Amino acid sequence: MQRKGLGALIITLFVGVIIGSAIGSLLGLFLPSEHIVIKALVSPLLKYTAGPWDINLIIIILTFGFTLNINFFGILGIVGAWYYHKYSY
Repeated sequence: MQRKGLGALIITLFVGVIIGSAIGSLLGLFLPSEHIVIKALVSPLLKYTAGPWDINLIIIILTFGFTLNINFFGILGIVGAWYYHKYSY
């Protein structure tokens, strides 16, 4: 059995959280805003914001920022990605 590296695990978990959060957001589009599923499963469990940071290059100013919203489906995506990483090939 081939040993998988840490980089592959990080990429797999990152893809899992993106897919899980996308599924949660899509589910949120089809349900009313006050539905219990929206409040329990689709609303962010973890919310982190970093930035904005400005870089002034005289000619142009670049602004960078980062927001992370992880919901229940994002956590399910992480678990599914970990399972895939552990038991695949």
